[in-house]
Amino acid sequence: MLRSAFTGLALALGAALALAQTVPKPFLGNWKVEWQTERQSYSAVMEVTETGGSWQTAATSRANPCWGRKVPMRHDSVTPGSLDITLMFSDVIADCKNATVKLRLDDQGNVSGKRSGFELQMKRD
Repeated sequence: MLRSAFTGLALALGAALALAQTVPKPFLGNWKVEWQTERQSYSAVMEVTETGGSWQTAATSRANPCWGRKVPMRHDSVTPGSLDITLMFSDVIADCKNATVKLRLDDQGNVSGKRSGFELQMKRD
């Protein structure tokens, strides 16, 4: 019985390690980000780290207390050419909605992205 418990633990650990992938270097670092919605232009600062990172939108709003706060990021999916991220607004204020960022790496090594479906203009900071 003890042997089967160790076998199960070893398999679970192996599966967890297989899921943990290193973020490709082109995505890592500090970025200045701009995007346009139907209503307004926005800018933010994004820091991508091996384990997550942070996002802070430059705009503030009395109507939306979620804007302007520095929020943690969670890596949802990592491949050699992509990084899918969730901006964890709900970790900062319970009623705030999380947002998604999808980063892609092209054949020339350029990083592009989308935030909740809107194209991001990205520059290294």
